[in-house]
Amino acid sequence: MTLQVRLGDIQHHSNILEAHVRMYFISKCSTQGNEIIPLNLIDMNVGFSSGQDRLLLVWPIIIEHRIDPKSPLWLMDKKALAKADFELLVVFEGIVEPTGLLTQTKTSYTSQDIVWGARFEEIVYYDSLTGLTVDYSKFNSIILDNNIGPISAIQLNTQYSED
Repeated sequence: MTLQVRLGDIQHHSNILEAHVRMYFISKCSTQGNEIIPLNLIDMNVGFSSGQDRLLLVWPIIIEHRIDPKSPLWLMDKKALAKADFELLVVFEGIVEPTGLLTQTKTSYTSQDIVWGARFEEIVYYDSLTGLTVDYSKFNSIILDNNIGPISAIQLNTQYSED
């Protein structure tokens, strides 16, 4: 299972150099001693161990967080996700090519923003006459996958292990 976020320069400003992305899971939690931590921040893996967090943003791309045992989403099924109180913070930064200045964009998502069992529709097409074309009108378009059940990643993993 993965969590996907689409990233792109819709306004076509300029090239971003040394671009990279991070994703954080922010929630309130309590310790074993019942101490409340109001802003518990967990760094979510979007490929930084393999260098996939380094981007060349020529056209829109999809950032994926693999939901594995290290993920804060590992135990959440569809119902738990809908009730969960957390925020995902996606931070994109890089250097604006013409100016050399650092730019940073942050976008926040709550559990209500996540569409279970969906993936982004393809928007980058190759045409032999024009080359690559991006259909920005479909930037937020998704396709629902009816084969994805409401179970959590851990339940799905257990199910495949038993087969």
